[in-house]
Amino acid sequence: MLIKRIKQLRPIRLDLYILSEVVTSFIGVSAFITFFLLMFQILRLGEVLISRGVIGTILAKMAGLLVISILPSSIPLAFLIGLLAAFSRLSNDSEIIAVKASGISLLRIAMPTFFLAGAIGIFLSQLNNHWVPSSITTYKSLEEKVRNTKVSSIIKEGAFTSGFFDMLIYAEKVDRKKNRLQKVFIFDERESKNPMIYVAKEGSIIPTKTKQDLGLSIIFKLANGAMHHSNLEQRSYEKIDFDAYQLYLKIHEAGDQPSLNPNMIPEDELLKIIRQNPIGSPTYREHMGEYWRRNALALSPIAFVLLGIGLGTFRQRSTRLNGPLVGLIIAIFYWTLQVWGASAVTKGLISPFLGMHAANLILLTTGIVSFKKSSW
Repeated sequence: MLIKRIKQLRPIRLDLYILSEVVTSFIGVSAFITFFLLMFQILRLGEVLISRGVIGTILAKMAGLLVISILPSSIPLAFLIGLLAAFSRLSNDSEIIAVKASGISLLRIAMPTFFLAGAIGIFLSQLNNHWVPSSITTYKSLEEKVRNTKVSSIIKEGAFTSGFFDMLIYAEKVDRKKNRLQKVFIFDERESKNPMIYVAKEGSIIPTKTKQDLGLSIIFKLANGAMHHSNLEQRSYEKIDFDAYQLYLKIHEAGDQPSLNPNMIPEDELLKIIRQNPIGSPTYREHMGEYWRRNALALSPIAFVLLGIGLGTFRQRSTRLNGPLVGLIIAIFYWTLQVWGASAVTKGLISPFLGMHAANLILLTTGIVSFKKSSW
């Protein structure tokens, strides 16, 4: 009876051992890849810090939002490299051979990694459908507010500057220390049917803080100028000269975006848009492609299990496989297929499901072949 219980415990101890090897590699690689991808955004955040003088808590929040948006790309790659690294070590140390010799198949050895892949897939599904859209939306809102925190730093001297509170502005000279401008031209098309043009000899910017950290509004004071007003509906034109005039401008709050990219839309709203558009329309293809892209990323760990174990335990007499290098090559191949699939879906050359799942299907097929070659 005791011997029977010991035999029953052995697979459990083996499962924990396999999981510890994979999870250790997965966590380390995931942190490294996330940090590496985040480094590409550091220069942008550094420019924000230097030119806008943003406080550290806001920068930390923006960095955290960037990390969330990076995780759907870093986690599958880290899981694949973790599998390759763990099973390559087990294979090179002949531990896989020893376990097989005791009567345990490679499929049984791989069982805990399937459960881990399922847990990671569920996490990725939640991440892609809810957390990432929210983080991207919040980040873009913060970025817009930060961009306008020191408005004088946006205005280029002697050149037209667009995107200034949704207006086009020109100033011949800009005093950034005193927030003063000379010979100012402003084209205000916030009301498309009633655009306005302001021309003034001088202008000054007075920031007005709100209760929020970045909830900034400004008062734009103009002196010795004129306002030109055109009403397109009434086909009228009006000019008003002034000695002093004030424009009150406010930064957009979060959620005010008139249109969102598909990756910024939560799952329930994404499905609603899909149902509201006719099948085959450009909007339908774009949003359906985004829906299947999220699902494909959530299912990618399952496809990577057989591939990672198969390649990790594949032994050659002359050479040894380098886990991180092989994982990087597979990741480049995977993301290249994803980009091609997204482009083909947008052009209507392929169905959204097949376009987004093509990479998973190819790697799953390759994984089954490599896994069978490693089993005996």
